[in-house]
Amino acid sequence: MYPGGVHAVAGVDLDVFPGEIHALCGENGAGKTTLASIAAGKLKATGGTVVAHGNVGLVHQHFELVDRLRVWENVVLGREPHRGAELDRAAARAEVEKLSREYGLAVDPDAVIESLPVGIAQRVELLRELARDPAVLILDEPTAVLAPAEIDALFATVRALAARGTAVLIITHKLQEVVAHTSRITVMRAGKVVARLETAQTNVDDIARAMVGGELPELAARLETAPKPALAVRGVSAGESSLAVRNASFEVHGGEIVGVAGVEGNGQSALADAIAGVIPYLGSIELDGVALPVGDPARRIAQGIRTIPQDRRREALVLSWSIVDNVALGDQRRPSLRKGVTVDRGAARELAKRIVERFDVRTPSVDTSVSELSGGNQQKVVVGRALAHDPKFLLVYQPTRGIDVGAAALVQSRLIEARNAGVAVFLISFELDEVLALSDRVIVMYRGAVVGTFERGALDRARIGSLMAGAA
Repeated sequence: MYPGGVHAVAGVDLDVFPGEIHALCGENGAGKTTLASIAAGKLKATGGTVVAHGNVGLVHQHFELVDRLRVWENVVLGREPHRGAELDRAAARAEVEKLSREYGLAVDPDAVIESLPVGIAQRVELLRELARDPAVLILDEPTAVLAPAEIDALFATVRALAARGTAVLIITHKLQEVVAHTSRITVMRAGKVVARLETAQTNVDDIARAMVGGELPELAARLETAPKPALAVRGVSAGESSLAVRNASFEVHGGEIVGVAGVEGNGQSALADAIAGVIPYLGSIELDGVALPVGDPARRIAQGIRTIPQDRRREALVLSWSIVDNVALGDQRRPSLRKGVTVDRGAARELAKRIVERFDVRTPSVDTSVSELSGGNQQKVVVGRALAHDPKFLLVYQPTRGIDVGAAALVQSRLIEARNAGVAVFLISFELDEVLALSDRVIVMYRGAVVGTFERGALDRARIGSLMAGAA
């Protein structure tokens, strides 16, 4: 139940049959994850019943792994095998290896979770649930952080599970995947079921209209601009091993969006962290022709560089804080938000109200904790804060990850409007369609290097895809 006595889920009926791949769709805050948590026994319903003929497994959008434990330790956590009084490590490792082979989910049983790329960490989360032999498997935004090849591998596993008789329920905002891989669709809005669709008899547009209750908002118009130099990256190298960025050089002008196309893990994170000033680097990064000091993210903020990080929960928000406190985060020293030596609560509240209105943040109050907001509404707060103080340069990393089509269209429109107003926007996204739709110029990264540049009028999807895969 949300604050104010509003039910997150109200009178929902949902059937998922053995061997079926069923999609659950809806806007952020529609109640999908709450329903999934009730079905998996993570939350207790205040009314109604859940009937499951076997175990129910739930793979969360935000992983619930213990970062400092090894893969095998996470998979058997809570049901560890023993030999007498001793933990049977060999049996645990053997179980992980067997499951890995059986389901085609390659992992190193001895790898520490915090050292793994996000795609491999998701395999561990999935293996943990599969080890419990679920009759029903619920996947909450399973492809939100995966590269295209990893998505293909995941759905191959899902199809194999369904073929064995497992009932699979997928919660996702990626409607192309819904159409491609499911047989039935249930759509929720405001805690209730508003549509039940047969996949073979519907399409992406129909599903989207059911989700939002009407037509999707159109993207903001792209205006003609006169781009001027803003940020220049010259010969930058940073990061470690295969995830490093190597000798990258490019410019981002005010009044344009430069997008990065590339499979995740090809240096994008190291490049973003170097620009944001949170890791050391070689080479130079200039703003308005002046070299920025290595490190010192606070100075970058003061000079007009703002960041929308890839992980809103870990890098952008304090979940236990209110919307008011989070919109002031990072700007405590800004004169407009200060009263003497403390934050001006009145000014922060007014800023929060403006962001809530402009970004359509669904919340009872600006005093609501952001932990009580859906993922899409959390992202709107992060984007709104980044744009609130007229930045010169905006570093945007996965801006629409895990948010619904309506929220994604709003966020994308606000980025275009910032570009129209003269902001230099640098967009890192693993959704190639998003990169191509928003960018004035696209650079392609492979193994940490910039391997291609394309102007908007000459975007070649096939050639960009080839470069992303390492073709010369």
